[in-house]
Amino acid sequence: MVQQVQGQAASLFLAAPFLSDFDEDLRVGVFEALLPERAHVGSTLLEQGRPNDQLSFLIEGTAIIERIFPGGHIEHVATLNAPAVFGSTSFFRAVPPSVRVRAQTNVWLLKLTHPAHEALRRDNPRAAEALALAAVRVLSERFDMLDRRVVEFLRQQPVDHAKDNEWSNFRARLFEDSSL
Repeated sequence: MVQQVQGQAASLFLAAPFLSDFDEDLRVGVFEALLPERAHVGSTLLEQGRPNDQLSFLIEGTAIIERIFPGGHIEHVATLNAPAVFGSTSFFRAVPPSVRVRAQTNVWLLKLTHPAHEALRRDNPRAAEALALAAVRVLSERFDMLDRRVVEFLRQQPVDHAKDNEWSNFRARLFEDSSL
């Protein structure tokens, strides 16, 4: 039974698009470093403002990303449907997450902890590199999507050159700031 469950998790993970460009050996190498976890609807999967020691791969179910503001207002940021990955910015940078992720349905996750990541880097550097490239790809796609949405939002607003220039200046700072 354990092998069947592990085989099902492997099938879901290995078919996910975030690693699809890499050969099966590299994907299996990453999979072997992951720990499975199931969580029930409503469970907090990533806590806003608390240190994060894991990169999570959602292989089954749906999760919601929320931002909690002082005073308790909760903003729905996005919905993640499996397969998806979350926690990358706070996993690869030692900063607490700026959002909370909760299970909207019962979910199945595969998690990579920092110690498992260090072992992967030591024991299978090619798989660790594939994982890093996949994370960069996901973050790049999210950044591009954010940029497109902001530009589209600005286009739909009455002409306001100050706001257009503000976004252009912000984008320029992202690429010009040498402290990044």
